[in-house]
Amino acid sequence: MNKLNFKLLISFALVATVMSCKKKGCTDPLALNYDSSADKNEGCEYESDITYTVPSTYTFTDASGNNTVSYGGQTQRMNMLSEIVSYLKTANNSTAVLDGQKLKDMYSNSGTPGWTGTYDASKQLKSKTAMDSPSIQALFEGWMDAAAAATPSSNNQYLQDSNGLEWTQMIEKGLMSACFVSQLSQNYLENIANDDNTVAVDASAGKHYTLMEHHWDEAYGYFTEFTAFPDTADIRFWGKYATQAYLENTLGTATDITTAFRTGRAALSAGNITHALEQKAIIFEELRDMVAGMAIHYLKDVISKKNAGTSTQAKINHSLSEALAFIMGIQFATTSPDTPSANVVDLNTNIGNFTSLATLPSNVSLQEMIDDIAAAAGFSATEVAGL
Repeated sequence: MNKLNFKLLISFALVATVMSCKKKGCTDPLALNYDSSADKNEGCEYESDITYTVPSTYTFTDASGNNTVSYGGQTQRMNMLSEIVSYLKTANNSTAVLDGQKLKDMYSNSGTPGWTGTYDASKQLKSKTAMDSPSIQALFEGWMDAAAAATPSSNNQYLQDSNGLEWTQMIEKGLMSACFVSQLSQNYLENIANDDNTVAVDASAGKHYTLMEHHWDEAYGYFTEFTAFPDTADIRFWGKYATQAYLENTLGTATDITTAFRTGRAALSAGNITHALEQKAIIFEELRDMVAGMAIHYLKDVISKKNAGTSTQAKINHSLSEALAFIMGIQFATTSPDTPSANVVDLNTNIGNFTSLATLPSNVSLQEMIDDIAAAAGFSATEVAGL
C-alpha cells in the first residue's frame, strides 16, 4: 500500500469515528426533552403525548403516595363568612341589634371578632375582596355599619333598609363573588401559567405539591371544600347554588366546573400544561355563566312573586336584594367580563345608594335586565326559561 492510500484510509477512519460519536438526543426546541448539545435527533417527547387519568374525586398524590392537595386557608375563609352570615341573621324577624364594629372585625379578622371557630391570624376576607380594592371593601363595610344602625322595631321578616335593601344578602352573596370568585379566577387561575410545576414547594414540611398544583387547589377551595363534590352533603355558598336544579340541569354548572377542575389538575400534575390551561378557560366561562345565571334566577323570582300577589314586600325585596348582589358579582367572574347593556350597568353602579326598591322596578324593566344579562352571557331562550 502506498503512502497516499494509507493516509486516505486514516482520514476515512477518523471521519467515521467522528460521525459515530455524534451525541444522540432531542434536537427539537419545542420538545419537552430538548437537548441543546445533541447532534443527532432521537427520542423527542412532546406535551401532547402525555396521557393521564382523571380521578372521580378531587384527590391527588405524588409518585410516593403523598397527598398533594391543600386548601385549608380557603375553608377557613368559608367558615368566616358562614359565621358572619349567621350573626347577621340574628337580626331577622327580631329586635336584636347588630354590632357594626364586630362585623368589621370579623371581616378583617382583627380587633374583637368573637369567633366561635379557630382561624389563623393571617386569614381574613377583607384583604381577599376584589383583589384588595379599597372602594369595594368600603362598600361592604358600609353595609355592615348600616345594618348595625338599623332600627330593630322597623324590621319585618328580614333586616332591610327603608328602601328594602337587605344587607345580609348583599354581604353574603356579594362576598361569594367579590372574594371567592375573584380570588379563584383573577388571582390564582389567571396567573397559573407563571407558576413553577417542576419541584415540590417543601417536601420536608409535608408540602409535596408544586406551586402550580397548590394554586390550582386553592382556586378549587374557593368553589367548594369537598373532594367528592357534587356527590356530597352539607354544601354551602357556590357549592350550594351550583347544584340547584335550575343551574345544574340548565347549564351543567356543578358537573362542568368540578370536571374541569379535576381534569386540569390531573393534566398539570402529569406535565400537560396545555390541557390544564384549556380547562382553566372552561372554568372561567362556567363561572361567568354561574353568576349571571343566579342573577337571572332571582330577577325572575321577583317577577313571579309580584305576579302571584301573595308575597310580602319584605320577601319580594329579599329576592331583589339577592339579584342585586349577584348582578354586582358578574364583574368578578372573569378578568374580562362581558358588559351588559346600560340599564344593568346603571343598576350595578348604583347598588350602594339604590332608592327604588320600595316601589320596585316594573316587570318590563326587570325583564329588560334579564334579557341584557342573558345576551351578555350568551344564554339561549331555552336556558333563560330553565333558570
